[in-house]
Amino acid sequence: MHQPNIVILESRRFPDITEQWYNVAVGALTQQGISISRVTVPSSADLPIALSMLLDTAHHSENSTLLAPDGYLVLGLNYKGDMPEQTHHNIWKLVHKLATKAGIPFSSVFEFEKEGTEISNAATRYVSKIQLAVQSVVNLMMLRHQLIHPPFAAAA
Repeated sequence: MHQPNIVILESRRFPDITEQWYNVAVGALTQQGISISRVTVPSSADLPIALSMLLDTAHHSENSTLLAPDGYLVLGLNYKGDMPEQTHHNIWKLVHKLATKAGIPFSSVFEFEKEGTEISNAATRYVSKIQLAVQSVVNLMMLRHQLIHPPFAAAA
């Protein structure tokens, strides 16, 4: 049986915060025996493009050394001073649509901080959401495995 692998795709607009988020996710995933691949992009606007490229490469590659990941975890933080809230929501919708269409286990912590919010607290404010997102993607991976490999084979 192969070791499950999750790709963590993250926006690095706020690297100090997302680095802490990444560490929380890695800790939770490695405790469950899941390996991690990391892909970073400079801004949240790049997330849909990167996810589309990852999905296309992982699932349609002729390169036999490239293993398709068992799931994706997307991490990103936006701030009203950098981007309108509607743009943030449109990016999330596109990422969600890509993941749903691919039918691959997926979860995300993609947050928007309004102006006046102390952004430095975002590193710790979303720890429980990251833990829930990790558990969600792991549960979806288990469900997918059970659907592909039912516990009992049909009698011949």
